[in-house]
Formats: sequence, C-alpha cells, structure tokens
Amino acid sequence: RIGLLSVSASARNCGPREKMLASALSLLSGGGASAAQQARYHKNAFPPGERLDLRVYLSERPRFRDFNNTEPIWHVSGLLHANDAPQQSTTVQVPVTGHLIANGSLFAHAFITREGRSPDPAATGSYDPWATTTLTQALVVHGARPEPLGLRKLTTGEPAPWEEELRRGAVAAAIAGQPPDRWVPHWKPALHLSLIVDFEPHELFRGMPPHYQHHLLQRRLMDRDGTYKPLLYSNELTVMRQHWLAINDSAVSPTELPLELSWSPMGVKRFAWMQQLEASFKMNEDKLGISEKESEDMRGMFVHTPPALLYTTMGVSAVHLLFDVLAFQSDLSFWRGMETMEGLSSRALLLNQAMELVVLLYLIEEGSSWLVQVGSAFTLILGFFKIIKSVQVRKEDKERTGGVESLTEKYDRLAFRYLLLPLLLLVAGYSVYCLLTWYYRSWYSW
Repeated sequence: RIGLLSVSASARNCGPREKMLASALSLLSGGGASAAQQARYHKNAFPPGERLDLRVYLSERPRFRDFNNTEPIWHVSGLLHANDAPQQSTTVQVPVTGHLIANGSLFAHAFITREGRSPDPAATGSYDPWATTTLTQALVVHGARPEPLGLRKLTTGEPAPWEEELRRGAVAAAIAGQPPDRWVPHWKPALHLSLIVDFEPHELFRGMPPHYQHHLLQRRLMDRDGTYKPLLYSNELTVMRQHWLAINDSAVSPTELPLELSWSPMGVKRFAWMQQLEASFKMNEDKLGISEKESEDMRGMFVHTPPALLYTTMGVSAVHLLFDVLAFQSDLSFWRGMETMEGLSSRALLLNQAMELVVLLYLIEEGSSWLVQVGSAFTLILGFFKIIKSVQVRKEDKERTGGVESLTEKYDRLAFRYLLLPLLLLVAGYSVYCLLTWYYRSWYSW
C-alpha cells in the first residue's frame, strides 16, 4: 500500500505508461472499481453538511500549543459545512498588556474541527489531524507613526482634534526617548474568517484550480493521495488601514482594544476572485503609483458592495469611459474645423477653464495618483486650445459682420449678467461656511 501511494503521488510527473501502472496497482490492491475511482479525484476530508466547531485563541507566539491553560475568546458549535451556512459574528474586548505597548506581537489562532473533535494534539482519543484545520493571523502590525498634517481652522488657529492627539503621542514618545522614525504597533480591529467550501470532484494533479491547490500545499492541508482539509481563510481586504488603532504608551492609550470576529462560508470561485483583487491592488500601488488611500477606497468599493450592484456600476463606468473617449475625439475634431462662434459661448469656456484649473490644483494638493492628474491636465490643455480657437474665430466673425454684435453674443452677455452674480454669491457663501467649520493646512488649501 505504501508503494501504491508513492506511485500515485509521482504520477503527476510521469508518462501514460506510469499512470496506467498506478491504476493497475490500485485495482490489484483490493479496492476494485471504487478505489480506482477515488484515486482519480481529490477528496475533501470534511464531508458535506457535517457539523463543525470553531475555536479562536490568542497568544503572543505564532505557534499555539497551550490549550489546557488558555480559554478561547470565541467558541461556536454546530457550524454547518455548506455554502448556505449562516454567518456568525461577535465582538470581544482584548486587554492592552505591557507586551503590546512594548511593540510586542499578538496572534489569533483559529481552529475548525469536526463536531466532537479536539484541536489539542495531547487530547488522546478526541484529536484527529485530519479532523482539524487551522489558521494563524497576526493582529498587530507595525508601521510608521502617523504624523500630523498641520490641519487647523484658519480663522481661530484651532488644530484638528485628531491632529492634537497625534502630537501628544509624538511628544510622549520623545520624552520616552523613542526616535521619531520608530515604527509603532497598530491593532487590527477585525478578523473575518471564511471556510472555503469545496465539494467539486477535482481530478488528481490537474483538475484543481492552481491558486487553490497552491494554498492547500503551502499550508500542508493536502495528503499524498489527494485528500485535503478545507482551507480556512482570513479576509484581509475588509480590514482597512484607516481602521487600524495605534498602540502607544501615551496617556491616551486605551486599556482594552475591540476585536470583531466573524465566520462565514466562501466558495472557491469567490476565493479566487479575492486573491486576484489582492494581487491587482498590490500591482496598482507598485506599478501605477496609486496612493494607499485610493487603493483602500477601491478595496472598500469591491468588498462592501453587493456583486449585482458592483457589476452594474462597473458596466456603467465602462460605458461612461467609452463615451468620454468618443466625446474627447469629437470635441477635438469639432473645434479644429470650427469656422464660426454662432451658438457657442466664449464666456462659458473661460468659466469652465477656471473651474478645471481649480480641480487640477486640488488634485495636486491632495496628492492624487498621476493617472487622475494626467486626465485632468489633458482636459485643461484642451480647454486652452478651445479658448485660443474661439478668440481667432470671433475675430473672423467680426470681420465678416463688420463689427456688429451677433445674436449669440448678445444672449451670452445677458445670461452672464443675470446668472453670474447668484453663482458667485453661492460660491462665496459656501467658501465662508468651509472656512468657519473645516480644517485646512493653509490659506492656499482653502
């Protein structure tokens, strides 16, 4: 039997004759047709519809063995191994210890076992390695200390409340002798667990999706004969960096930190989609210069939006982008061949160009990605081309009419006379409101 397993495990890299030999050995081993059928497909060690138990422990070490002296922070029984199993969630408070304040680590160890089984290897009679799947996830990540941006109310000089808290943390760190560039621990306030539910008959060695098989092999969840335990996955896409909580030794440090825990089933296709999203966001940040804030906004849109609404939004956005490109081409062709300003407002061109300039300066001030800035800059350049072209055409119109004001020019002048003043009053009123209530870096930002 050991020889049979070895032949089956090596069949992936063998030719047709060797695979035929493996099948013949399987038949001769006494299993008959059913054994040969099983040897051709991967098998999930957790049967469909079985009841499962979930336990989550916390420890300061990446490997957990102290089951006897540690109580789980979350224990749920009766979970259903099925795609339609209901989601489970809870929130617990984790005490802040001196180990965490001193840049220590904390890990969550999640164990899912078949009902009645124990995750403790020392539990004789109730422990079975093929009845337990596990995941270890770090709850503390280290990053640079958030620096204040200098936001304040321009009229009173009052700093933003969150900026003042950052300054107090920086002062406390300086008093404690910590260097300014020292990384500080941050708390991840959520742990979203998903059990990959997979009952598909994947053919051995080539029928399983590569990314899925890679995770099973990397986590040592697959045996040589193709039997595998279900993958327990932590959905990091839903834990935004903006939700991280800084752990420091200042006077404002909390004594407890919240931890939101959840469990839900996930299909293999959705798991593949989540993996592709993670890789795409990483590539966008590394290659395209997209900022971390923009990447997180995109993550939130993809993760928290219902699929039907998301796909509809993506379709509408694609059509909108297509229309934008066609409109840009048509606009450029139209202004190139324009011979008269009849029906066109030259004053509206100037007003629109001023607004486009403000938008571009705002994007630069906020540090938006270069893709967005380039698009805005192209729009601004096209606007300058329109203004230059309109000035030339207006001169030609005046020469043709002998200096007589056209009907378009008359209505354009009247429209701006009666509508420009209310528009300016609205802009001025909103600007004053923002000046009194919002926080800015400088008068230029306002």
